[in-house]
Amino acid sequence: MDLTFDETLFNKIIVVLVIAIVIVGAVAALRFSGLLGGDGDVPEPDPVPGEPGPEPSYDPDEQEVVTGLKSYAWSYCGSRMEMDLYIPNATYQRFLSSSYGTYEEKPERMAEYVVTDGDDGIISTLAGWFLETSLALGYGDSDTVGNVLAFAESLNYTTDEERHATGAYPNYPVITLATGEGDSEDHTVLAAAILNRMGYGVGLLYYPATHDRRTIIPEATALALITDGTVPGRVHWTVAEAPAGKLVYHPGNATCSVTPPEGADLESGWYSGEAVWHNATSSGHVSDLRYYPANLTFVTGATPVDAHTVVVEDAIWNQLIIVNAAWTVDSAEKGFPRSAYDGMAPFFNGGDGLWLGRPLSRDDRLDADTTIAGKQPLDEAPPFLANESLTEALRIPVSELSPPVKTWLKPVEDYYTSTWYPAGVSWTYDDRWRLHENLLEVRDPLLEDPGAYSFRGVTEVIAPVPWRITYTIRNMDSDNSKEMTPYSDARFALYRIEDGVAVFDRVFGWQTLYGAESGKSEAVFGPGDYALAVFVRNCAVDVVIEYHGKPAGNGYRGGI
Repeated sequence: MDLTFDETLFNKIIVVLVIAIVIVGAVAALRFSGLLGGDGDVPEPDPVPGEPGPEPSYDPDEQEVVTGLKSYAWSYCGSRMEMDLYIPNATYQRFLSSSYGTYEEKPERMAEYVVTDGDDGIISTLAGWFLETSLALGYGDSDTVGNVLAFAESLNYTTDEERHATGAYPNYPVITLATGEGDSEDHTVLAAAILNRMGYGVGLLYYPATHDRRTIIPEATALALITDGTVPGRVHWTVAEAPAGKLVYHPGNATCSVTPPEGADLESGWYSGEAVWHNATSSGHVSDLRYYPANLTFVTGATPVDAHTVVVEDAIWNQLIIVNAAWTVDSAEKGFPRSAYDGMAPFFNGGDGLWLGRPLSRDDRLDADTTIAGKQPLDEAPPFLANESLTEALRIPVSELSPPVKTWLKPVEDYYTSTWYPAGVSWTYDDRWRLHENLLEVRDPLLEDPGAYSFRGVTEVIAPVPWRITYTIRNMDSDNSKEMTPYSDARFALYRIEDGVAVFDRVFGWQTLYGAESGKSEAVFGPGDYALAVFVRNCAVDVVIEYHGKPAGNGYRGGI
C-alpha cells in the first residue's frame, strides 16, 4: 500500500509534532522546578575510578536535624536496655520557642520545665516503657527508679558553655530527648518528668554557685526523690507546698470543707493562707491561718466570736517530707565530685505538686507498702506482712539507688578537709649558723627586734583560713658538694601576732635521725596573723605555706 502525502496530511503531522514538543518541554520545566520530584539541579556525572569526586556542598546556616526516630541504649543491673522513640519536629520546635527565663528567677521557675502536657505523649510513652520493663523483669520500686536514672545518665553530659546555650533556664524534656545531651539540670528535669508520669513523688534540688575559697563550685541540679526514710543516701528534710484550692472553716462546729491534694498525707501536713471571716453583717481579714486536719486544730489570729465562716480562697497544703538526692549525671566529669555538693543545703523546688506522688521505699523490706524485688511485680502488694529483710529472708540481692546509709559523709569530709593549696608564700633557705637556744625565749615584738634572730628566715603569715607548713629537707647546695651531717637540722619558731606583739607559740622541725622523712607537713594552725622564723644547720629546706581549701579552678561560672 502506497502512502501518499498530501497537504492536509502534512499539516496534521506538523501539528502533532508541535504538540509533542510543547508537552516534553513542559514536563522538563516541571521536573527542573522540583514540582515533579526533581531537585532542580543538573545531575553530576558518575565519578571516575581513581579520580577525586566533586567537593561536598556545605551550608553553614543549615541546622542539624535532631528530631524523628531516636534510638537509645544503656545498661542497668547487667541488662542491656534499648528503646526507640519518635519525636515530631513540630513538637520539638514548639517547646524550643516556649523556652525563656532569667538567671535570677531560675531556682523558682525550674520545676515549670518538668512538662509532659502538649508533648504528643512522648513522656507518657517513656513512662509506659519503663513500667512495662519493670513488670517483665520483676523490678521493684528501687530498680524501676534506678533504671530511669541510668537512662538519663546515658545521655551526653555537656554544659551550656560547651553547647553555646544559655544557662538562664533548663531545657524541656522533649528538647533533651531530641538532642540527646544537656547539663545536670536538663538531665534532672527529664528524669523528674518521667518519674512523675510514672506516679513517683519527685522534685528538683538546686545547688547555687558557691565560693570555696580560691575557686567557685558551679551551680548544679540533682533529682529529689521523695522517700519514706528507708532509702539510703544523702537525705534532706524540707517542708513542701502545693496549691489546695478553697478552704472554708466553720468555727461553730469546728468543721472544715476542703479538697486535699491527691497524695497528701493528712496526718503530717497542714493548710495555710490568708483568710477572710464572715458573719451576718460584716467581714474582715485573718492572717497566718493554719489548719491541721489530723487533730482538727484551727490556728489563726484574732477572729470575732460571732464569725460564721473563715474562708481561704487560695489555700496552700504544707507537708514535711524526706528528700533523697539522686544524681542523673557524674558531676566529677566536669571537675567537681558529688561530695562537693553533698556538703551543701540545696534549694528544693517541688513545683505545684510534683512531690505528691508515691514515696520511694526500699525493696528489701517485707511489708504491705513495698514490693519484693525480683519476685513481686511492681504495684502488686506482697501476699504477707513481715518485719524482716528480703536479703536475709529470701537471699535476694537488691540494687541500691545510692551508697549505704551514711557513707556519703566520708567523701564529703575528705573533700572539705584534705585539700590544701599554696598560699603564695614559699622560699628556700640555707645557712650554717648554730641554732641559739635562747632564741625560743624571746618575748619581744618580732618585727621590732630584728637583732634577736636572723631576719632572713622570717615571714609573716596572714591566714584567713586554717593553714599548715610543708617543708622538704635537702642537701646544702644543688651540686651536692656539701653533704648533710648528723648535726643537720631545721627548726621553725611560730609566733602569734596579738595587738602588734609577737607571742611565742611553739617550735617544731626536723633532725637527721635514722629513717627521718625528708618531707613533712606540720599540724594545722587556725586562722590568724602569725610570724614564722626558720633556722637551719648544715642543710637546706624548701618551705611552703599552704591554706586549706580547693586549688584554684578555671573561671567557668556556669552550671554543670
